[in-house]
Amino acid sequence: MVTKINGYLITRSIGHKYLVKVRPFRAAKVECLEDHEKPTMRDFNPRWMILNVGTNDLSLPKTASQIAKSIIDLATSINNTKTSIVVSLLVPRGDNLNNKANEVNYRLRLMCRERDYPFIDHSDYIKPEIHLDENKLHFNKYGITLFAKKLSSFISDLY
Repeated sequence: MVTKINGYLITRSIGHKYLVKVRPFRAAKVECLEDHEKPTMRDFNPRWMILNVGTNDLSLPKTASQIAKSIIDLATSINNTKTSIVVSLLVPRGDNLNNKANEVNYRLRLMCRERDYPFIDHSDYIKPEIHLDENKLHFNKYGITLFAKKLSSFISDLY
């Protein structure tokens, strides 16, 4: 979902308040990101990390509860004194996995509140029929633009 998001443009749009790096990992599942986050932490030592993961796990034979737990476990493994975590809820979909995505999001909201993790809820502004491609799985150009604007706004308000 973040492959076409330009970190430099977000940095510029928020007045260079923060340096924004976007690290997409195409088709990665949550467990794969456990391996990818280590070099990201080492190389960039971020103050904040927004986790936008879990969509690719929806097609696996996992329950919504298991997916949500794996996302929170990843967040917990990263969260430390130097890096704070923000959990990006799953983007609404236009296919038969949307109900499972909604259930994951419901559970993520609860878990984030329990652990005091900020989260970004995309259900307020992403409409699959308008912002997703013909497969109703990935952003179209309007969705990318809106998603980037919402991320910029959220990042700008972090402090």
